[in-house]
Amino acid sequence: MIANRIQPGKSWLLGKRGMIIFVSQISEDEGLTVQHLYPEGEPGLAGDESRLVGRPALDLKATRDGDRITLTGRVKAAVEIECDRCLSPLSVPVDQSFDLLYAPPTRPGSAHDEKELGEDDLSVSFYQGQAIDLDDLVREQIELALPMGRLCAEDCRGLCPHCGVNLNREQCDCSTIEIDTRWAALKDLQ
Repeated sequence: MIANRIQPGKSWLLGKRGMIIFVSQISEDEGLTVQHLYPEGEPGLAGDESRLVGRPALDLKATRDGDRITLTGRVKAAVEIECDRCLSPLSVPVDQSFDLLYAPPTRPGSAHDEKELGEDDLSVSFYQGQAIDLDDLVREQIELALPMGRLCAEDCRGLCPHCGVNLNREQCDCSTIEIDTRWAALKDLQ
């Protein structure tokens, strides 16, 4: 079981604002190690389509080079989502590794200055003030780890489009033959 440990010093804040680390207190020599076991269901996920089950765990190493911060580690959690076809709940385990670079925002120039973004610019996240919110990092990593196609099984039959019954559990009496309304008049000619 992971205990709530942060080494060295007290360069973090855990409160109403969530799990925060302060950039200025990350040692350039030793870095900062964070091991945190969240309370059940925290940090909350965006939207109503998924929810955390159990206690997510964060294991993180922060290193600093000037004002640039590198965060490497792992997020472990279980997320309950609904099947896209039949709406049955399913639990998805998350074990997501990350290696992220954070920098302070660039100073704003004049409104007419334009800068082309390079590939390196797209892999950098930015922090405001002197703090990085780890709750946002955990939420982001969990969302990235969830599958795009959320199915309870590859052969999931889904819901009947007419009566709404779950076709994986029972068969309905609805007609599966659909007649194109443009040809319906021809049916009466027989």
